[in-house]
Amino acid sequence: MEKIIPISDLQTRAKKIVESVKKTRDPVIITQRGRPAAFLVNYEDYEGMIATLEEMSQPDWRERLAEAERDSKAGKGIELEELKARRAKRVKKG
Repeated sequence: MEKIIPISDLQTRAKKIVESVKKTRDPVIITQRGRPAAFLVNYEDYEGMIATLEEMSQPDWRERLAEAERDSKAGKGIELEELKARRAKRVKKG
């Protein structure tokens, strides 16, 4: 569950807050003058968000997601290395 803290708390307790985000994976919204100003999130979660945005930027993402859901239900799958190779090909084309 996300927390909301003022920027003054971040200034005085930055190390403790960062350690908490790393450990619990609960994001923190940093406010400034009572309004949201920044978002502190576990780095692994951030990488996942970026990867998701990259996938969703592809024009055929909905079709690929539907295919993946069908394959998953059918018990089909591929090895991680093959997935990485396919992704690399898409990036080179794009």
